[in-house]
Amino acid sequence: MATAKFDFTNEVVLVSGAARGIGQAMVRQFGDAGATVVAVDRDAKGLIETKSLCPGCHTITVDIRDAEDVDRLFQCIATTFSRLDVCINNAAVAPHQSLETYPTAVWDRVFDVNCKGTFLMTQAAAALMRQAEIHGSIVNFSSAAAVKGGAGSTAYASSRAAVESFSRIAAIELAPFGIRVNTVRPGLIDTQPKPLPPSMREGLEKRIPTLLLQRAGQSEEVGNVAMFLASSLSSYMTGSVVTVDGGSLSGTFPTGSVVEDDTRYSWLYD
Repeated sequence: MATAKFDFTNEVVLVSGAARGIGQAMVRQFGDAGATVVAVDRDAKGLIETKSLCPGCHTITVDIRDAEDVDRLFQCIATTFSRLDVCINNAAVAPHQSLETYPTAVWDRVFDVNCKGTFLMTQAAAALMRQAEIHGSIVNFSSAAAVKGGAGSTAYASSRAAVESFSRIAAIELAPFGIRVNTVRPGLIDTQPKPLPPSMREGLEKRIPTLLLQRAGQSEEVGNVAMFLASSLSSYMTGSVVTVDGGSLSGTFPTGSVVEDDTRYSWLYD
């Protein structure tokens, strides 16, 4: 798998949801690209693993739902580095439950993390970028579920759609300050627990053959897109949503030949 080459030397990059999966991969990718990386997550144990993979990163345990915790994080960044160039808002939760039995408390927690957390982090990042007079980049994370839902994803899909709408407004309001806001919309990425639970394995066995690329994506492939949006190579992009889903939203893998057997249109071929 090809890895994009970027140079983030002398830039401070914040990555949330950094204890596993896509977030953990991005910490390593930005670190390899020369960035000073601040990796945050509520999972302190997971951050220890992230630190082992990217020894040069700075890890901070943060609950992005908590405004005081987020304020503490950005005070630390301001005091330590006096700047923030890139904020990657990747942290999210995705429990699955049927609509009829979905607990209200779980719904609220999903929106607290996925929406409120993204809002608080975006707000604080923009304030620090403005204070340091940095024309920075904020990259928020959504999901293909925002536009192509599935059973059991009522709260998750709704929260991801909300993030896309929020990010467009943030892009508008932060444009006068030279701060760009874009969104990454991943599809099926290989971040599932191993070994796979039986129901999840069965679902993936059915789903993967329908994808145009017929495989799950890798975390680094999503990271490549996030790095592009964080870099000056995307300098004319803001308010955009970039889908990384193996073609899932475009359609399904063709399983047969294309045959024209509708005689109504035979005249077109004469």
